[in-house]
Amino acid sequence: MKPYASFCPVAKTAEVFAERWTPLLLRELCMGARRFTDLQKGLPLISRATLTQRLGELEAAGVVERVSAGEGARSEYKLTEAGEAFRPILEMMSEWGQTYGRGRISAGDFDPAELMWGMRRYLDVSLLPPERLVVQFEFSGMAEAFRNARYWWLVLRRPEIDVCLKNPGYDVDVVVTARLQALSLVWLGYRGLVEARRAGEVAVSGPAAIVATVRGILGLHDHPWNRKFDLSMRDDPFGPPPGREARSRDVPGTEPPAGSVRPF
Repeated sequence: MKPYASFCPVAKTAEVFAERWTPLLLRELCMGARRFTDLQKGLPLISRATLTQRLGELEAAGVVERVSAGEGARSEYKLTEAGEAFRPILEMMSEWGQTYGRGRISAGDFDPAELMWGMRRYLDVSLLPPERLVVQFEFSGMAEAFRNARYWWLVLRRPEIDVCLKNPGYDVDVVVTARLQALSLVWLGYRGLVEARRAGEVAVSGPAAIVATVRGILGLHDHPWNRKFDLSMRDDPFGPPPGREARSRDVPGTEPPAGSVRPF
């Protein structure tokens, strides 16, 4: 970024933080991504050259440092003390975006992969039952670029949660048929599932008790709500935050069925 030629602390912060992709790169580092490939996975639209450039700029600014991953392994990246200091700024940006940024979302912003991995990253593991649950998603109303990404599967089990673009071969417990934009807005909390169902844009089918459990796990509420995005460090940078508390009480009619795992 071209310097502001100013000693103002806001200007100095902006020179580091306000480059395109930098806040999203810091978001991924905050949640535990350390390898270059994990950063690419979390930011699928960034070019390799740009990612390399941004990491170099952050390293030069003292925000990121490269650490050895062992003999013969490629270096990994981690936040320094200065980098960790950006965490509350990112959390405030997330809250601001949830409150004031929803009107800026356009039709071209919806991506089925981003939605599926977002659901995996923020699901409520405390509501996972002992047995495996398989949810099939069938999307419509997508951009032509996603024509081969219409069907997805989410395999919910302990300790691994799998996102699959190919049929994993398990019996399906719940089927979600939805327009991509509609389900994305329900998951974000901007729309309620009741209204989306009434409009014929989202349908969730399966045994009532299992549907209720899946809704609780994914946070699909009957009515709009203020979803919070936790940027805590994770062992799995694409998994749910550690020690997450259950939120079933926020979702009318989504108490886990008898025998399922209760909140920690």
